[in-house]
Amino acid sequence: MERFPYMTGAQVADVLKTTATDLGAAGVDALYGWGMINLGKAVNGPSMFVTEADIPAEFRINGAYGDSQFVADLPGVGAIVDAGKPTQRTCTGLQCGLDVWSNAIAGHGGLTKQGIGTLVLSGANSYSGPTLVNQGRLAINGSLASAVTVNNGGVLGGTGSVASLTANEGGTVAPGNSIGTLQVAGDLNLAPGSNYAVELSPTASDRIVVGGTATVSGANMALTLENDNAALLSSNQTSGVIGRQYNVLQAAGGIQGQFGSVTDDYAFLAGNLAYTGSGVTLALERNGDSFASAAQTDNQRSVAQAIEQLSAGNSVYESVILSPDTATARRAFTQLSGEVHPAIATQLINDSRQLRDAVGDRLRVAGLYDQPAPGSEDNSVWVKALGAWGKNAGSSDAASSTSSLGGLLAGVDGLISDHTRLGAMAGYSDTSLSLGDDTHSRASADSYHLGAYIGHEQGPVRLTAGASHSWHRIDVKRDLQFGAFSDRQKVKRDAQSSQVFTEAAYRLNLQPLTLEPFANLAYVHFDSDSFTEKGGATALKGSDDTRDTVLSTLGMRAGNRFNLNDSQKLDVSATLGWQHNLSDTSAEQHLAFASAGNSFNTQSVSMDRDAAAVGARASLALGKDARINLDYNGLLGARDKTHGVGLSLDWQF
Repeated sequence: MERFPYMTGAQVADVLKTTATDLGAAGVDALYGWGMINLGKAVNGPSMFVTEADIPAEFRINGAYGDSQFVADLPGVGAIVDAGKPTQRTCTGLQCGLDVWSNAIAGHGGLTKQGIGTLVLSGANSYSGPTLVNQGRLAINGSLASAVTVNNGGVLGGTGSVASLTANEGGTVAPGNSIGTLQVAGDLNLAPGSNYAVELSPTASDRIVVGGTATVSGANMALTLENDNAALLSSNQTSGVIGRQYNVLQAAGGIQGQFGSVTDDYAFLAGNLAYTGSGVTLALERNGDSFASAAQTDNQRSVAQAIEQLSAGNSVYESVILSPDTATARRAFTQLSGEVHPAIATQLINDSRQLRDAVGDRLRVAGLYDQPAPGSEDNSVWVKALGAWGKNAGSSDAASSTSSLGGLLAGVDGLISDHTRLGAMAGYSDTSLSLGDDTHSRASADSYHLGAYIGHEQGPVRLTAGASHSWHRIDVKRDLQFGAFSDRQKVKRDAQSSQVFTEAAYRLNLQPLTLEPFANLAYVHFDSDSFTEKGGATALKGSDDTRDTVLSTLGMRAGNRFNLNDSQKLDVSATLGWQHNLSDTSAEQHLAFASAGNSFNTQSVSMDRDAAAVGARASLALGKDARINLDYNGLLGARDKTHGVGLSLDWQF
């Protein structure tokens, strides 16, 4: 029972008997009966479908042979077998869903296929009874001398041959085990309501070859895609499907009748049939739907139009042509658009705020502009570890994203005149960006920073300014997975950004609080080199990406000082401001497929026009020469929300 968990005890006994090694006289005899059990052969399935006619007359037992049909009921893994009987059990073996019988099956009996599982016959089978496929799939990979009838719910497949074939209403003939040819020695009859399932690839199709007459009485031809197209995008060119002729039915005795309909699993293709005296030919043609008609976003529409202009045979074009539905096509357009490229540029522009905030925090330290006491030094060095994380909600046209940043900055400054301080800073940061919404794209950037800053405080007024230049090494990876196709692209490219920034603030001492209204202005210039991705046919290339961003912020700071003891003071402050983008907020880039075609415009989520700038800071003097600072800063826009924290140490020398 373990080898055939779906069989009854009587069926297992039949398998053991019919595969026994014959001893003595040929066939069943009085001395040895069926012979000696041969387990090595029995595991390959029955060797005979036994009826009374297969037993010598002198050994027959009236009424002992039951139905002449051997019922192969493969119920599927996990199904209940012999429900309600003492032998009830769960069918757990893999054979419950798929089994292969390789023995050559003889006898006067027949085979009835039941259950949702698949049974494969790979031997040269000579049994003469009928073969009925009532449920699940029967694959003939050997030969069959039996007449086959496929009923409602049954599927006949395989690459072998059968004596004759009839498919009734609801029955399906699906040649091959993927794409293949099924031979019918005699006649083929496809009744009204039956289905001929034809699997297609760019180079081949299923086929039925009939030795007799093929009668097609309004049956449906259902076109499906071959599952193994994953390698299509590994090269730039491939075989095109448009206009290709597939010989799907050939009958030596001629074709009678026609198919009633052709249904397909393609969003942009339609099948047309042509009839000759002895064959049916299928041609795939474009239907009336453009690629762009499936798009729902500007990015999808833009890349769809670019792909439409590629020639037939281009691998990207063919991968879209073979989309089984518009949802798959939209998924392809989203992943092919390369939205991550403009998105990482936007992220690096947003990250430039971390440098401005670090310099701004440094230039706001209490007492920084006071002349040192006689014998004291006025030079300082500072180090800041920073981290940030953010989430962009995306838009109807662009994907959402998550980001993170980590880095280390260091600076040195000193008084150059009364109330004026000049400094320089340098640092490193690492940015990571991951796009959502099925884009399968991510990017990272290693950034190196160098800058200078100056601050002047005169009474309640403080004026600060700074400039920095950053070098970015960007690493982009795109993993494409749509329909049956997959591809992987990657590229490393260089970019640079420069910024200048200034702030004016006025301090109001309102005991116990200090209020400080402020206004600042920043200009950021970003420039990314052109690039060409490395990968398969979906590799993209892009030109230089240059952007200029101007940001203004108006706000208020509130602070207080707490004297913890004679030598330690704790300064705390909070910030609330309004950041306004004075420049173009869009984030777009012109891209093209590296192999061929016109460029298309891809956009990521635009920068928020307005956002709330919030912050908090605690600064603790550890002595007269050292100070430790902990700060939080956030930028909260309608779509983009970023939070950052920093820990810094100042040391005067």
